[in-house]
Amino acid sequence: MSWLVGIDTGGTFTDLAAVDTETGKICTVKVPSIPANPAQAVMNSIEQLVAEYPVSWSDTDLLAHGTTVATNAILEGKGARAGLFINRGLGAIYPMRAGMHPTGPDLIDPYYTKPPELVSRALTREIRGRIGFDGQELEPLEREDVVRSALELKEQGVNSIAVCYLFSFVNPSHEQATREIISEVFPQCRVSISSDVLPVIREYPRLSTTVLDAYVGPVVSEYLEELASRLGNAGLNTQRFYIMQSSGGLKRMSLAVRYPNETLLSGPAAGVVFCQKLSEQSGFGNLLTFDMGGTSADMSVLLDGEVEETREGSIAGQDLGTPMIQIRTIGSGGGSIAFLGKDGLLKVGPESAGAVPGPACYGRGGTLPTVTDANVVLGYLSVDNFLGGRMAGNADLALKALSGLSREVRIDEVALAQGILKIVDTQMAVGLRMALMERGADPRDFVLVAFGGSGPVHAVRLGRELGIDKVLIPRFPGIACSMGLLNTVVKYVYLQSFITRFNSADPSAIAEGFEELRAKAMNDFRVEGLSNESSELAYQLDVRYPRQGYELSVDLGSRDGLPIIDLESTRERFHSQHHGYYGSSAPDEEPEIVNLRLVLRGELPQMKWSDPEVEPGDLLKGHRDAWFDSAGKYLSTPVYYRSRLAPGVQVDGPAIIEQTDSATILDPDSYLVVDNFGNLVIHLSGNVKG
Repeated sequence: MSWLVGIDTGGTFTDLAAVDTETGKICTVKVPSIPANPAQAVMNSIEQLVAEYPVSWSDTDLLAHGTTVATNAILEGKGARAGLFINRGLGAIYPMRAGMHPTGPDLIDPYYTKPPELVSRALTREIRGRIGFDGQELEPLEREDVVRSALELKEQGVNSIAVCYLFSFVNPSHEQATREIISEVFPQCRVSISSDVLPVIREYPRLSTTVLDAYVGPVVSEYLEELASRLGNAGLNTQRFYIMQSSGGLKRMSLAVRYPNETLLSGPAAGVVFCQKLSEQSGFGNLLTFDMGGTSADMSVLLDGEVEETREGSIAGQDLGTPMIQIRTIGSGGGSIAFLGKDGLLKVGPESAGAVPGPACYGRGGTLPTVTDANVVLGYLSVDNFLGGRMAGNADLALKALSGLSREVRIDEVALAQGILKIVDTQMAVGLRMALMERGADPRDFVLVAFGGSGPVHAVRLGRELGIDKVLIPRFPGIACSMGLLNTVVKYVYLQSFITRFNSADPSAIAEGFEELRAKAMNDFRVEGLSNESSELAYQLDVRYPRQGYELSVDLGSRDGLPIIDLESTRERFHSQHHGYYGSSAPDEEPEIVNLRLVLRGELPQMKWSDPEVEPGDLLKGHRDAWFDSAGKYLSTPVYYRSRLAPGVQVDGPAIIEQTDSATILDPDSYLVVDNFGNLVIHLSGNVKG
């Protein structure tokens, strides 16, 4: 036997999916996360896998990992104590944050505060030396400034330094020299230079991304090194140990350590990749993805089965310029805490009870009311089914947690639970609408895919709120991200700024620039052990109209591994692509090239989608009282075993479908049909008796 293993660490639970490469048999595990020691949660999931299934850890052919370590370091303010080197006279650029101002709901929040700077002004140093826009040295780098500043930051407990100088994407020599000097006088310090992290035009995104890299770098490196050591000691002997990147591709762990900023959307990206495969499988091309876990909800849009990539994102208000799947994240999850705000109104999130102590109903010490507690009080979740019964819950604790807040807001616990769900559902519906609006898409053209441990619980209500007719619940919704890790490819992206108008572009200079990027790609190609048959190089130009603040990537095509540089046809493709994305184009305008972009993709063994295994026995597990707004009361609701629902089975609402990793709620005006792959296809147009 040979196994592919995907492990995704979330804020509340750590999920594992193992697939037999020969038979397609899928084994799943879900264990509580350990925020203080995420590597231990990974090891716990492996120990449970080996104990419960006929899996030999030494037979693992590939291990892919999605991690929230970098994201949590930012959210919790627990990154490295980092410093910043910048050109003399430019120390205000980072604090200004590109003129950041509140948007959306923050505009009417009188208590809004800007996200904190990851590097304080006290740890910022201005260095003499200057490179011009054409790459020529205008002022030599002052070694004395670098040495003095590095030693000062060392005395102040800094262990990571970000370096971002003007026009380093054209000529990186000053940044490279700075790194060498720091290494001489402060060898224990990690150094992130912008010409390595993000070598493209626009100073602020390059600066902010480099600061992020420096801030999370030591934390991510320490985690990955510890995890690799523990896995090796446990008997893992595969060299195929990969980390999921924000772009939706895998990168070998030893290389991912160099660029930790690329892992900031590691877990959510795996969920979107999973939905791409689900789109192929189900035949639904337009999917609105909804991944609700314990601490957050992540949303993305697939048009005709294709994901959208962006180069402008943010994590907890920190701007990021590395390539990533377009994902909208909000602080709404099962562990989101309900409280009375300063304005006297009921609020839910973004603070979460997380894995420790967790919602009150988990019985692990939590006392504050959460979304999960509200779902227990309303009958949607059973405390006897947490982790398939492995984690003992307590419904009385959920009611007790709500009681304190109910007295404060002067309503009973049931009304409070309804209010909590209404607020969190509204927050998530707004996020989903915004994700669609950014693509100019109509929700009525989409199927809502709900996954994550909490997603299927809220899916029907959200579908109705958005005006969507169908909801799709995958076979293992709570393990979807870990399965997505086993459905992707190795992916590396290489960038080089190249600013010129099309009518003055030199094809030979473009070819020379791509050759430099290709040399870097070939080095990673050899390290990854890829073959020519299983890999490809995609050459692209990032193009925009004059005065635009964004670009589109236009494929050039290739022949014999080299780019086909036909500027006239590329110009026409850009006009067409722009019209397709934005509904307009300007063919009379002369577009300009901004960046050269090279993407290396390498095929890996991927999981087979085996036929669903249907457990024999009665479909009905029992009945439970559950509240439904359309009825205005609790209804005695049938509870079904998900594992016993065979393809073709129809279930009419109201109903609750329970499985180890989640629960699906049908209201009285909906029904579901199990498709040939074991997915639940929920119809919201009313019961149709089969």
